[in-house]
Amino acid sequence: MTATLTVGPVGPLLLRMSVSMLIGFVAGAAYNVADTYFVSRLGTAQLAAMGFTFPIVMTTFGLVMGIGIGTSSVLARLIGQADEAGTRLLTLHALLLGLVLTVVFLAAGWLALPRILALLGADATTLPLALGYLRIWLAGMVFLIIPIIGNNAIRATGDTLTPSLIMVADMGLNVILDPIFIFGLGPVPAMGIRGAAVATVLSRAVALVASLVVLRKAKHLLVLERFAWRTMLVSWGRILYIGLPAATTNLLMPLAGGLLTRMISGYGVTRVAAFSAGVRIEHCVVIPVLALGASLIPFLGQNWGAARYDRVRKGLRIAFGTCLSWGAFCAIALAAFSGTLAPLFSRDESVVRMLILYLNIVPAAMAFRGISHSICSGLNAMGHSLHSTAATALRLFGLQLPLALLGSHLAGFFGLLLGVVCGEVLAAGAIFAWLHRIMHRSDLRCRPQPAETPPAVPDPERVEEPCRV
Repeated sequence: MTATLTVGPVGPLLLRMSVSMLIGFVAGAAYNVADTYFVSRLGTAQLAAMGFTFPIVMTTFGLVMGIGIGTSSVLARLIGQADEAGTRLLTLHALLLGLVLTVVFLAAGWLALPRILALLGADATTLPLALGYLRIWLAGMVFLIIPIIGNNAIRATGDTLTPSLIMVADMGLNVILDPIFIFGLGPVPAMGIRGAAVATVLSRAVALVASLVVLRKAKHLLVLERFAWRTMLVSWGRILYIGLPAATTNLLMPLAGGLLTRMISGYGVTRVAAFSAGVRIEHCVVIPVLALGASLIPFLGQNWGAARYDRVRKGLRIAFGTCLSWGAFCAIALAAFSGTLAPLFSRDESVVRMLILYLNIVPAAMAFRGISHSICSGLNAMGHSLHSTAATALRLFGLQLPLALLGSHLAGFFGLLLGVVCGEVLAAGAIFAWLHRIMHRSDLRCRPQPAETPPAVPDPERVEEPCRV
């Protein structure tokens, strides 16, 4: 397995990887939109039931994505170290870990689902509908977990396009199967909301096969070998050391968002509606930054494993510059067109007015949020997952929420929004200093070899510098 990300111009390489990742992000968003659209045609009760399944699905997805990040990080560093045997073995172990997680999620979910749905507020009408969907979805859990782990393993090689194309094909098949199983066609009976779950499971099954074929035939990563249980447990420990903190990070963000929404609810439903619409608008324009952050994991992982610290620093600098420029452009554009965008999301003049206020203030923090996200992705790639989770906790619970609360106390809703911006700016500075300290600690690994050691063959592309960002 060749470390393809340790050579060549850094900027064009990250651009290509980010564009490929962006395709996958858009396909994932379209997947959810398609399911929601077709289920909405069944009626209000079915659409509400779909809403109750969303937190459970997204929480599970966040946990599994954490394991995928752990797999990608460890694999990328092994590839950077040119450890072919270790790379193949860890890929197999990661997929077996996915099977174990499938059993755990299935057993826990099957027993706890009725109570969880009731706690979320599902009533006698919506609970059976949501339960019918989720039990089919849980039964096909293996088709969700294995493709996520497999696609992250593929990305670790530097190939971000193939997993995105698998996601596009998955989404396309789901769009075809949704109306067939939801409304019925020919010999296929109408299954209602349960049909959406069946379509999801079948389309994910195709994604599973595709990812395994790519891993075995194209990447030569999936090789069935004899292995010791102790070796497999060591591999699982390495993956979970990154994956569990990454999964925790995925859970911290919606928790902080919920607390912020609860804070805003004190100002009335119009502010909550404006905030909800503003967050969704921001999420649409920040997707390129998220794609860049995801691309940093294989890129930085391979170069960190290969001790190419010069490329690590350059990749981070390019990411920071991209976040600043894209964030500034989006902030200016959203402020300039806020009067046009806001009426598209509500006819209530109060909501429109508050949404315009949101779009003129909060997007100013987008660039700094992108920098924090890139640094946390980099920390995961370099094996410092606990630092990444701690940095995210500092950003959300140590700065953003307290400053939003302080701003709310001093200047109402306007102050709350301003507090969110200040929290993001301060967090970016603190997390950047955190990263600088970690990079500085690796300075010893970058120093020239002692005089008595024969010098290595010089690499014309490599520039030896102190480990500074």
